Amino acid sequence: MKISDEIRIKLKELNNEADALMNKEGVKAEEINNKAEEIRTMKAKLNFQIQKEAAEKADAENSINAGNMNQVEGNEIEVDNDAKYSKAFFNSLRGKRISIEDQELLQKFSNALSSSTGEDGGFLIPVDQKTAIKELKREYKSLEELVNVESVTTLTGSRNIEKDSLYTPFTEFTEGVDIPDTDTPQFVNIPYAIKDRGGILPIPNNLLADNNANLSAYLNRWLARKQVATRNKLIVDILNTKAKTAITNFDDLKSVFNETLDPAIAEMSVVVTNQTGFNWLDTQKDSQGNYLLQSDPTDKTKKLLFGEYPILKYSNKTLANDTTLGIKAPIIMGSLKEAITLFDRDAISLMSTQVGGDAFKKNRTDTRAITREDIKLVDEDAFVYGEITIE
Repeated sequence: MKISDEIRIKLKELNNEADALMNKEGVKAEEINNKAEEIRTMKAKLNFQIQKEAAEKADAENSINAGNMNQVEGNEIEVDNDAKYSKAFFNSLRGKRISIEDQELLQKFSNALSSSTGEDGGFLIPVDQKTAIKELKREYKSLEELVNVESVTTLTGSRNIEKDSLYTPFTEFTEGVDIPDTDTPQFVNIPYAIKDRGGILPIPNNLLADNNANLSAYLNRWLARKQVATRNKLIVDILNTKAKTAITNFDDLKSVFNETLDPAIAEMSVVVTNQTGFNWLDTQKDSQGNYLLQSDPTDKTKKLLFGEYPILKYSNKTLANDTTLGIKAPIIMGSLKEAITLFDRDAISLMSTQVGGDAFKKNRTDTRAITREDIKLVDEDAFVYGEITIE
């Protein structure tokens, strides 16, 4: 196991301890501050270790390419194409003049990695960076893990999804007569059209002069945060298209799982809420003064609704309260994997300039990042968007 993986485990343990501390009665501000400082320190260690391992990996690859290249027929030396592409990619990002061979390689790999990358003029990031970005995204609280994610290779397309309907039983027949027709499955066509989303990242020129490993780690962290923020917003926007159901007490919540949701959906359901909604749920008591939420027997730091449905808490910044009239907190119940599909084009392109925009005046390099995805509501009956009025 890599040292960074060990640190990730420790960081997860600290976050679990912090959640438990927040739910503890009589906790002191000093305890909370100390735990928060431990988490900040552990995050700093993790970021440092990720950069260190990336640098060590790059050094090892450079050493292999320099001294241990594979011999091929005719004693010709063949350098790994991935390493070549990565080198050409970073040279183009720095605004360096690249050879015709590198230009052809960048174009060749872009075409190989993506059947249609768009006409944005950027280059697709190397495969190893894409993998690193996916790993980094796990460190952030992402709604993407709750929905169905489908990788696609074309800019447009569609999927046929079987529609949940009332099936009629088979008709009885006797031997010797024709078997009667039966009803056929009903499908709904869900079209998708990949959209470009992007932004500008100003990069200090002294960072660009650094080695590829440090620059790669810097870009990866930024792209991971931006992708999580982008897709969280897309998912929240889809959720907000659903009509809201007023929740006033625990009986209303029971009715959602007992009657509103299909039993098959209820069995795979989770409860998604924000800090405000979780606090309301966590402070409800029965007539004997016992808290109604129960601890998950497999993880004491997590809570279950009715001893069955996991409660997933997100930041108020990610899943905001409705403050139009008072404060209403979201309590979303159901299966978002059945409800929402995110079509992932799985292609991130970067392009930079030192002379365009404000880059020349500010002696920096502006890097444009573009990602591609689309998101669709597939089954609106697979979840209920509940709202609890706080004040």
